[in-house]
Amino acid sequence: MQSNRYHHLEWLHGIDFFEAAFSTQTFTRHAHEGFAIGAIAEGAGGYHCRGESMVLPAGSLSLMNPEEPHTGHAAAERVRYNMLYASETAVRAVLGVRSLRGFAEVAPRDRGFRLSQALARLAACLNSAPTADHRLAVEEAVHAVLAEAFAHYGRADLRRAGNEPAAIRAMLGLIAEGVAAGEPLNLTDMAAAVGLNPSYLIRSTVRATGLTPHGHVLRARLGHARRLLLDGAPAVEAAIGAGFCDQAHLIRQFRRHYGVTPGALIRH
Repeated sequence: MQSNRYHHLEWLHGIDFFEAAFSTQTFTRHAHEGFAIGAIAEGAGGYHCRGESMVLPAGSLSLMNPEEPHTGHAAAERVRYNMLYASETAVRAVLGVRSLRGFAEVAPRDRGFRLSQALARLAACLNSAPTADHRLAVEEAVHAVLAEAFAHYGRADLRRAGNEPAAIRAMLGLIAEGVAAGEPLNLTDMAAAVGLNPSYLIRSTVRATGLTPHGHVLRARLGHARRLLLDGAPAVEAAIGAGFCDQAHLIRQFRRHYGVTPGALIRH
């Protein structure tokens, strides 16, 4: 049984994401032009790489450097894994680093399953219904995968999150303006507008506020929807006016944030 999906992010440095789920498919000896960053989610995957055969059970990482030859197959009745492919240029651009040393181990232990979870969140994001801020959500999810992979397994020196109050205030202003105007927002444009690398902006925003830029966008859209509802707008109009893809999306997010559905919001 095969049920693979392949996502190509042309707008995000050509990064690819592969959701693999198969039992009989095999991959002959090959190599990827860029880095391959993956995790086995179910079953077991088999490789021949770096001169040895290995079996990677669920929970294992699979980290390969550019042009590293390997084979691949299901080493159990079925294997399911998520794999991100990114060129060296793409990784440097996303993380804001000048050089990369690569991965020393093909299958290191996933510390706290953080990288596996980051890959799973990226898969969920790519498969979710598109919203006004879909690209922003994907950008942050890709960043989370690359930052976890290269900071902990690729010996990359990421710039430490700093104190950037002026840049964060400017970003929040851009978010407020964009939400009020009903415009989509993305990380690349916001980072360029405040003069920071996107990766550094994410980490500095989290350090200062506890939320990512996307978290602030979502909060602003919910606040805008709440004001529209209190002004008497029907939920469907409030959803569209605040930048949600539909009323159901607003209801889900409204309940998560406020603890009630829009219909339970009562004005006195």
